[in-house]
Amino acid sequence: MPKDEFEFEDPMELVSIPMPGDAAEAEREMARCLAEEFLRMGHTEEEVLGMFRDPFYAVLHNLCRSRGEAEIRQAITQAYAGWPPAVR
Repeated sequence: MPKDEFEFEDPMELVSIPMPGDAAEAEREMARCLAEEFLRMGHTEEEVLGMFRDPFYAVLHNLCRSRGEAEIRQAITQAYAGWPPAVR
């Protein structure tokens, strides 16, 4: 049942932590995974690229600004290429 009070020690609260390793590589992998997720939902490659361009999709847009549109296009292409032809 929902509660009105906020618990500072809520064990189910989502928190972000930095990942070890190369940040640029982590961003490339994140872009590819997110592109694959939207492609699996039925969006076209151009629709997914449009989401990366749109500030409404904050995570996608920040990745696009950070990595550049050319790298995002490459991530989308890689995500799409990983599917078997019957799914495309």
